[in-house]
Amino acid sequence: MSDVGAVIMLGPGGKSRAEQLLYRATQAAGVDLIEALAEEGLAPIVLAVADAQSIQHPACILDPDAESFHFGQRLAGLIERYQMAAVLYFGAASAPLLPKSIVGWTRATLEAALRSGLHLAITNNLHSSDWVAFTVDNAVLPILEQVGRDNSLAWLLQQEGGYRVIRPEGMRPAWAFDLDTPADLAIVREHPNCPSHLRVACQDALLDRIPLASMLDTLARDGSRVALIGRVAPQAWAALNEVTQCWLRVFAEERGMVASERLARGEVRSLLARLVDLLGPQGFFDELAGMVDAAIIDSRVLMAAAGHYPAADERFSSDLFLVKAITDEWLYAFTQAAAAAPIPVLLGGHSVVGGGLHVLAELVSRRRAGG
Repeated sequence: MSDVGAVIMLGPGGKSRAEQLLYRATQAAGVDLIEALAEEGLAPIVLAVADAQSIQHPACILDPDAESFHFGQRLAGLIERYQMAAVLYFGAASAPLLPKSIVGWTRATLEAALRSGLHLAITNNLHSSDWVAFTVDNAVLPILEQVGRDNSLAWLLQQEGGYRVIRPEGMRPAWAFDLDTPADLAIVREHPNCPSHLRVACQDALLDRIPLASMLDTLARDGSRVALIGRVAPQAWAALNEVTQCWLRVFAEERGMVASERLARGEVRSLLARLVDLLGPQGFFDELAGMVDAAIIDSRVLMAAAGHYPAADERFSSDLFLVKAITDEWLYAFTQAAAAAPIPVLLGGHSVVGGGLHVLAELVSRRRAGG
């Protein structure tokens, strides 16, 4: 058995049509990840799930949640139970475009660190990790138990555990793109490196409701005007700017609203949400269409600032323009206006203006190069 194991976490799926679409894609991405890890010799591969019937795969050990979920306590318990000397942690859909070569390099690097007695962690992002691989000893388990969310795992390993934290050489931002919303699925299925199980799961007619083809046409056309709205990551904006000949209007607001707990406290503020309130949703999109040819919108900022942040089923239904599935009056009107806008509008969450922009940049670059 390898000295390096893996833990993949897969949460529960919702009941609505939109939630089930995302859940099936997350399951498929989990299968792709299990097979990639197994091919690179990791063992054991433990799949921590909320639903014992979610995935059955011979290369993994299924470990259903027995109690209320706490990320760090769950991870520490699995590492201890399966006696892992080093571990790669992933959410099931946290890195669908990560190449197997990076998995193999990560395993070899951790094995070398174990032989040298080093406390080493490898991640895509120190400050907001989507996946983390690290060596293990008994002293790190109490640190893991403090971690409430996976995004802070690498940072705490460095700050509290004294770990050296590194990124793989040549790490491309698109490799860290994770799947949080239906818009992310529409984007990832266009990428040539979308893995096989995920690609099949994304062949769903619901995703055809998202105007990604016209969005890509606009981004690839010289002189187009495109708005990026919400928690726009500066590196992602720069990546898109580098490969297009578009005029980008960037309205960046409320970055860190979840991590800072401003969302939980009801403290999110947005100038554009105020504009939606003043003009009405239809007036807002009419005004926006007079300035740009397409818009990519992290709509969660607008929802939160307007005081209308519904459950996942309605948020995802909005991303898919399933207006009739929405009961919240504000979101109903906003989604209806976005669907009727004379320009393509892409609605999603944080990833659509973060990792999603990096993937779109790769797709536009290939198109402009004739690939």
